Amino acid sequence: MQPSNGIVYEFFIFCFKVASLIMRHKAHLKGKEYLKKIPHLVIFAPTHDSYFEVPSLSKVYYSLKPRPHFVVMAKKDFLSGNYLASNFGEKNKLLYYFFYFLDKTGLPKAFFKKMKLIDIPRPFIEDFDNKNQVKHEIHSQMVKFKHSIHSGFSTLIFPEGTTWSFGGLKNLRSGIFQLVDSTYRHFRQKLYILPINVKVDRCIAGKKDIFINVGEPFFMLGDKEKFLDRVSEILKSLHTITFSQIAATYLQRMAMAVENIDKAIVLKKEELASQLDTVINDIIVLVKEGKLPGIDEYLFDSNYRHKKLKRFLKFCIKKGYIEKIDGQYMINAQRVLASFHIKSYRKENPVGFTANEFLSINYNCIMTIYEKYCNNYKVITAPIQ
Repeated sequence: MQPSNGIVYEFFIFCFKVASLIMRHKAHLKGKEYLKKIPHLVIFAPTHDSYFEVPSLSKVYYSLKPRPHFVVMAKKDFLSGNYLASNFGEKNKLLYYFFYFLDKTGLPKAFFKKMKLIDIPRPFIEDFDNKNQVKHEIHSQMVKFKHSIHSGFSTLIFPEGTTWSFGGLKNLRSGIFQLVDSTYRHFRQKLYILPINVKVDRCIAGKKDIFINVGEPFFMLGDKEKFLDRVSEILKSLHTITFSQIAATYLQRMAMAVENIDKAIVLKKEELASQLDTVINDIIVLVKEGKLPGIDEYLFDSNYRHKKLKRFLKFCIKKGYIEKIDGQYMINAQRVLASFHIKSYRKENPVGFTANEFLSINYNCIMTIYEKYCNNYKVITAPIQ
């Protein structure tokens, strides 16, 4: 029987669970059956859009049987001493000061060390003057990982290696391949991959639903490119379609129509609800046919999705995507279609980022649905100023 991780370790994981509650997460875990008897050596490989959803991964930990000892691959700022405040307190002053003082206690840094966190530099980090320095640092840290795995530790890796993107699954870094390949070649040990797709219902005012979909652990060897392509396809198959993705894509398509006709488009709430209902129903059909991955199962309930629409509109009005005039909604096409640097795009344009998440799945199939319903709108005769 594997020894316990210890009271201190369990306490720190519990702190992550508390943080998820403070941040108003509502985590939905699917695939629990794959967490009951995990292989002896495994790489936990979750998708990684932001640090916001990380505390909810504690739900995965509490479902593990047995709970393994593992090391964590993370970027260098985890051991900076101000990790929590800089990553989780940006939008809420109360949270910022809470995490700031928590950082100053040294507990988070102690927690990451207790978790056997190994910090890996990324090639675009400014701390390094040249690529050779980066490669040397990465190599030395990867050696630590390989020895930890050989000693019986599993590993947590975010295979995309960054949160920077325009939306959708990012290209996977080679680290996950290197660990699986070298562990087998050097030690003749099978290192399994546990794929986890995490999706936040992002563009919703208030509490956020976070969908964590766990896949079956698998082991594979082979050519690096084919290996990474296979892992990528498995992660895409675990994608959860959320209300935010559906509504954000609708808004994006309508904004494109505004640009094409050079006139403002206005929508009534009941019209918007009706069109989104038909889009969602068509998507559900494709999910059932296996042409699209899973969907938030609560979207089968019309009352649930109408509540989501209300919170989506509230979010969009607050962020300037929509203006409410006399009970009707006018789309700010320029705001919806605004482009930003890849580093800041998710924060600056969450609707655009969320709509782009569909790029990871059967995008052309989904666009066919929107083409049927996004041509029915009312225009204001005056051109856009």
